[in-house]
Amino acid sequence: MQYVRIRTRLDNTPLHVLAADNHSFFIVTSATRIRNLYTYLIDHRRPHVDGWLLDYLHFCRKVANVREALVAGHKLREHSAYTNTAFAESEDPWRAFAKQLIYEKTNGISSRGQSVLSWENFLRFIEENSFVLALEEMIKAPNRETFDGFSAAWEMVRQKHGASRNPLLINRTLAACTCDVSSTVNGADFETVFAWLVNEELIAPTDALEADWYDKNVHLMGCLHEVFAHEISMSDNDPKKIPEQLLSIFVWELSQNIANPFSLKKQVVKYGAPGTGKTYSAKQNSRLLFSIWQEKHGRIDPELKFDQCSEIVQFHPSYGYEDFIEGLRPVSTLEGSWQLRLQNGIFKRFCQRAGAWEIDVYQIPGDGPDLAAKWPELTLGQLKPHIGGSLQHPSWQNIATLDDSVKIADVTPPFFFIIDEINRAELSRVLGELMLCIEYRGTQGAISTQYAALNTGESTMLNTAGGPRFFIPHNVYLIGTMNTIDRSVESFDLALRRRFRWERIDPDISTLRYHLTQRDVLQANRSRPWAKLADNLEALNRAIRQTDILGPDYEIGHAYLMNLRYPNTLSCSEVRSRVWEDSIEPLLEEYLRGSGRAEGLMPEFRKAFGIA
Repeated sequence: MQYVRIRTRLDNTPLHVLAADNHSFFIVTSATRIRNLYTYLIDHRRPHVDGWLLDYLHFCRKVANVREALVAGHKLREHSAYTNTAFAESEDPWRAFAKQLIYEKTNGISSRGQSVLSWENFLRFIEENSFVLALEEMIKAPNRETFDGFSAAWEMVRQKHGASRNPLLINRTLAACTCDVSSTVNGADFETVFAWLVNEELIAPTDALEADWYDKNVHLMGCLHEVFAHEISMSDNDPKKIPEQLLSIFVWELSQNIANPFSLKKQVVKYGAPGTGKTYSAKQNSRLLFSIWQEKHGRIDPELKFDQCSEIVQFHPSYGYEDFIEGLRPVSTLEGSWQLRLQNGIFKRFCQRAGAWEIDVYQIPGDGPDLAAKWPELTLGQLKPHIGGSLQHPSWQNIATLDDSVKIADVTPPFFFIIDEINRAELSRVLGELMLCIEYRGTQGAISTQYAALNTGESTMLNTAGGPRFFIPHNVYLIGTMNTIDRSVESFDLALRRRFRWERIDPDISTLRYHLTQRDVLQANRSRPWAKLADNLEALNRAIRQTDILGPDYEIGHAYLMNLRYPNTLSCSEVRSRVWEDSIEPLLEEYLRGSGRAEGLMPEFRKAFGIA
């Protein structure tokens, strides 16, 4: 086979062509790969993004109405500028508009993150003529010139009143005025996703040497608008139409899920209240990342499936080292007797599969151990002399068709090991000496296990001069889930905590509302809508968070109201009562057991959930 690189029309980004012996071509353009990413991150996750999209569209329409008024000659401080918006009902429409545009924590476009602008300084800002005039110009014609003008006005007012620098809020204000930039308004987050897209050759780098957040955003969004030009131009009534705002959300989802999926760590624990979809999220994220690898490098091992590269286990109090790594188990012999033999546990067997490529390299006569030790930086060029010789597996022949500069670690498949309820086992007993392997991946971090002396050819993972060794391969992703009401994050050993990234998962009201709304649009259900249950759960969780004895760890997850099995003939109030009695009330009573507060709090929670 011959691997050729040519150029496409789309911003001169590469088109990869693999010429096969039968003269057929395997073609994956940058545009096709971007479309596939969009399918994975947006089309397959609409419940996750639709709530945000509705808020995004709603506020963009408000800004557009204000723009029309400004172009017609009205001013931001005039009541007439807000005639066609909900702000007209406010006592001070200008302040109400500016509050959502600039000050509020979330304004439909994005969150303001860690940026801090005090209420007092916000009021001072919107009283400054230079600030208001610069904002007017940017709303009327959002471009490089007006953005620079608004940034300069913000800086001048900031210095005058001693406020903090807030580039994120400046960027967010622009993103509300135009879809030429994305809603990824945090500079670091955007740089991460932009660099990833360029490195993956999905877009070309910008021509400008000193390109900043604005330049790169305009460049990226221009590429996306070109890829999805047909869908953007469709009628609003066409279900295949893609609003420009959805492309902006797509950039954010890329930054969170693809460009830096595990924040530079290959082990993460998703924690939060029960029913928030932690295990589901772990499975979906794993499948997504495998699909990305498969689409780009799947020809390396065409027969490899996601199920072969993933495993899930649930920890419990009696789970031990013998189950996870290795231990002595009774095995029947041909004579009908029983013997104790060393058996590999589920994680060791998984690592044997995932580490096949590293083990192959390590076993190369002479240079193998040194080459395997360089795994993160090891290139195809360094291994080519051994492919077809020591490296016999068919996948190596496919890897050999790539460029010599390709890093082997970048093209080998990812493997995902999910540990459900990781906090229910005694981790020091289950993991044993694995703490070292978790931090030091690959053959360099190989260890001698507790039963190393009993390892045979079948149970041995890596044969070394010092005897059998075990290691965690570089391509293994460890994902744990835990309910914080069972055991808090702080209760974990510090050595374990620092080796994992901790990601909080909260109840997803938007996803719940989407599913209930989808149920309500069916003809048979329109007269008995259930979507209001999402508002009821949101109000209940607000009450739980504000209770000193409980707090956010005890919120009710959205999964409790998903896929309800009650008859569709029931009204929303009837379903609400049944969900309360069947699921929520017993759970809250258990939370409050022994506290002496149940008698006073249960009626409050009941009322918050909408039950009289």
